[in-house]
Amino acid sequence: MLPFEAEDVARLLGAKIRTARIARNWTQVELSERCGISKSTILNIEMGAVSVQFGFVLKALWAVDLIDDVLVHLKNVGINDHEFTLLESAQPKRVREKRNA
Repeated sequence: MLPFEAEDVARLLGAKIRTARIARNWTQVELSERCGISKSTILNIEMGAVSVQFGFVLKALWAVDLIDDVLVHLKNVGINDHEFTLLESAQPKRVREKRNA
């Protein structure tokens, strides 16, 4: 279990990645191929799910009182908060790829 501040960082980072992916019209599969990681890992990243290793990093940042600094800087990554909110709200909540039957 992570401190809530660390969970906020993971969720915001995932949301920023998801929004940037969608803005590029990439599917999760396309992003996973570009990164060389599985689609399920991309899904977990975008959902803010924290792996054991990343969780350790976030806990360490929290323990040394640097987690708030990370959150402040993360909010400044890419577009500003207003643009991010508009772009994120315009995205569908759930998108499924069509499967060929």
